Amino acid sequence: MRKIDSFAAAVHRRRRQCGLSLGEVAAKAGYSASYLSKLLHGHRPLLPAVVHDLDAALAADGELDKIAAEQRGDGRPVARPNQLPPAPAEFVGRDEQLQAMDHALVTRGRPGATVTIVIEGGFWTGKTALAVHWAARMQARFPGGCLFADLRGLAPGAPADAEEVLDGFLLALGVSPAELGTATPQARVARYRSLLADRPAIVILDNVADYRQAEWLLPGAGSVVLVTSRERQPGLLARTGGTVVDLPPLSPEQSLSLLGHRVGETRVRADATASELVVERCGCLPMTVLIVAEHLQRHRDTSLAALAERLDSEKTRLDLFTSSDPAVNIHGVVDVSYLALPPMVRRVFRYLGIGPANNVTAESVAVLADLDVERAHEALRQLAEAHLLEQLPHCRYRLSSLLRAYAHQCALVEESLAEVERAHDRALRWYAATAWEANNTLIPSWADSGITAQNVTGIEAMSFQAGGFDAAMAWCEQEVATALQVARNARTYGARDVLWLLPTAFLPYFVLTRSWNTWLVAAHDGLAVARASRSDAGIARSLEALGWVEHELGRTDDGIGHLEEALRRHEQLGDDRSRAWTAYGLGLAYTASGRTAEARDLHELADRLFVASGVKIGVAVNRAALAEVCDLVGAADKAMEYALDTLNRAQMFSSKAVLGIAHQRIGTLLARHGHHRMALKHFDEALAVRGRSWQRWSAAETLISRAEVLGELGEVDQARAALVRSLEVLEAIRDGRASEVRARLASLEATNAGWLRGTPATA
Repeated sequence: MRKIDSFAAAVHRRRRQCGLSLGEVAAKAGYSASYLSKLLHGHRPLLPAVVHDLDAALAADGELDKIAAEQRGDGRPVARPNQLPPAPAEFVGRDEQLQAMDHALVTRGRPGATVTIVIEGGFWTGKTALAVHWAARMQARFPGGCLFADLRGLAPGAPADAEEVLDGFLLALGVSPAELGTATPQARVARYRSLLADRPAIVILDNVADYRQAEWLLPGAGSVVLVTSRERQPGLLARTGGTVVDLPPLSPEQSLSLLGHRVGETRVRADATASELVVERCGCLPMTVLIVAEHLQRHRDTSLAALAERLDSEKTRLDLFTSSDPAVNIHGVVDVSYLALPPMVRRVFRYLGIGPANNVTAESVAVLADLDVERAHEALRQLAEAHLLEQLPHCRYRLSSLLRAYAHQCALVEESLAEVERAHDRALRWYAATAWEANNTLIPSWADSGITAQNVTGIEAMSFQAGGFDAAMAWCEQEVATALQVARNARTYGARDVLWLLPTAFLPYFVLTRSWNTWLVAAHDGLAVARASRSDAGIARSLEALGWVEHELGRTDDGIGHLEEALRRHEQLGDDRSRAWTAYGLGLAYTASGRTAEARDLHELADRLFVASGVKIGVAVNRAALAEVCDLVGAADKAMEYALDTLNRAQMFSSKAVLGIAHQRIGTLLARHGHHRMALKHFDEALAVRGRSWQRWSAAETLISRAEVLGELGEVDQARAALVRSLEVLEAIRDGRASEVRARLASLEATNAGWLRGTPATA
C-alpha cells in the first residue's frame, strides 16, 4: 500500500502544481472521477495505459510511468531485453578497433552523456560482427540490456521504418501494446529515452542510411549506441559528437587464421602459397573468406591452388560469391551502393573496372574517363565515401580486386568495346607522356622529347615545371609500378607504338635510384613489345636499358652485348643523344671488365656527343666516369682534372645527385693515391647530399668507401659504425652487397688491419 500511496502522492502533487482538481484531471485523461479515486486508493490496478494517460495529462514527463513501473505486476522483474544476434563462431583480429571502442566508452561516458560509436566500412568487412562482439563483452555493465535493429539503409527493398523499430524497442522494454496505440510518435520517443535513462542499455542500429533514419532511435543519457554503416555519416557524427571506427579488411595473417579455423590449420599450412593467394584474391574480407571456407568444406576435392587460380580471373572471380541467398550474393550487396551513386560517378567506377591500373589519381582518372580533373576528383571522393574505393596516401586511390571485377562486369554491359579501347589508349599515352616529362626533369634533356610528342599527340602530360626535380622524383616513386602495369595490361588494345615507351621512359629514375629488379622487368617488357611492334627506336632504347641493368646486376658480359647492339642501332637511327648515353653505359661496363683502354675511348665519344647535343648533365656524369678510367690507365692528373670539372659542373644543377657523384669520385681518386684525410672530407660531402629515400643505394656506397678510408687511418670503431649503417641500408633495399659488408664486419675482430680492403667503390 505504501507504494500505491507514493503514486497517489505524486499524482496529487502534480495536479496541485497544474492547478487542477481531481475531477479535472480525470476528465483530461479520459476517465471518470470515481475510477480515478479508486485507482489512487489502491482499489484498481495501475494499468500502464492508464498511468501513461495520467502522466500525459499532468505533463509529468514519464515520472508517473517510472513510479508505476516499479510496482506493476506484483513484483515481477523489469524487462531487460537482450536482442543481440548470434555472435560469429570465429572472430579474429580487430584489436585496434575494439580498443578504440573501449576508449570511447571511458572518455565519452561522462554522467548525463550518451556514447555514440559509428562503425564505418565497406561491404562484408564485418561491421555487424564487430558491434555484436563488443556488445556481448560489455552488456553486463548495462542494466537495460541490449537492443538491436537492422535499419536496412543500404539493402535491397525498402529501408526499415523508424517508428516500427521504435515500437519494437518499447515493447521489448516492457511497454504494453495498448500504451503504444494511444501515444504520439514524439511521446513514444520520450518514453523510450526515459526508460533508457533509468536503465541504460546498448543500442545497435545496424546498416543506417543517415541521421534522419536513426534520429528517433538514439537513446538518452547513460546508454551506448553502436551505429554501423557502409557510407560516411557526417550528419550523425556532427549531432552526436560520436567516435568513428573505420573498419578495413582483415590483414592477410588474420584472413589466413580465419580460413584455418574453418578448414583446418594443417590444410592451410600444407599449401601456404596458394592459401595466401586465396585470401588476397578474396580481398581479405571476413565474409568472402568464410564463403571460400564453406566451399572448400563442401568440395573437399578442390585444392587451394585450383581455387586461387579460379579467383585470379576477373571473369570468374565473382562466381564463388554469387548466390540465391541475398546475404552471400556479392552482386546484390554491391548493387545497392553502386545504384545509389550519381550517373557520372557510376561511369567513373565502371572505367576503373576496365582501366589498366589498380592504383589511380584524379589526374589519371580524368584521362581514363575523359573528364576534367575537378570532376574526376569529386567522383573519387564520392566513391571513397561509399567505401567503393580505398583512399591511399598522396591523394591516391585503390580499387579492390573484387570490386574491380564487379566494375569490370558493369563496364562490359554498359560501355561499348570501342570506348573501352579508346580509354586504354588515352591512359597509355598519358602515362607515357608524363613519364617522359618526369624523367626529363630528373635528367634534363636526357632523351629527345620529339619521339614522345610524335606518339602521344593530343595528350597533355603532367607538368613538373613548378615542382622541379623533387616533384618528378615523387611522381616516379609513386607511379612507376602502376605505369609498368599499364603497359602490360594494355597490350591487347590500341596504341602499340607507345607500349615500349613506358618501360624505357623510366631509365633516368632507375639509374638514380638503382631499382634493379623493377628496372630489369621494365627492360624486358619494353624489348618484347618493341620487337613485337617492329619499332627500331624501341628496340634500340630497350636494349640500352637492358644492357645497363644487366651490367649493374653483375651480368656484365650480357650487358656489354646488349649495349653494343644498342650503340650500333642508335648510330643507324642518327639518335646521337641516345648514342651518347649508351656509350657512357658501355664504358662503365668495359671498365668493370678491365677493358679500360676501350672504356676511355667510349667515354671520350660520349663526351663529344653530349657536348654536341647540349646535354649538360650528361657531360658532368660522363666526365666523372672519365676521371675513373683515366686514373686506372695511369693518367692521374687527367683523372683529377675531369673529377674537378665534374664538381664545378655539378654546382649548376638543382638536383644534388651529380654533386654526390662528383664528391664520391674525387674521394675515390684521393683514397686510391693515399690521401685519406682529404678523401674522407669528400666522402662526408657526398654523404651529406645523399640523404633522400631514393638515394639509399648511393648512401650505402659512400658509407662503404668512408669505412675503407677510416680503416686505413686506424679509426676502427668509426669504420665499423659506417659499415653497420651501410649494412642496414643494403638489407632494407635487399641489395646483394649486404653479404659482402657482413663478411667485412665478421673479419674485423680477427684482423683489424687491411680488413676493409675490397673492390674499389664506384659512383
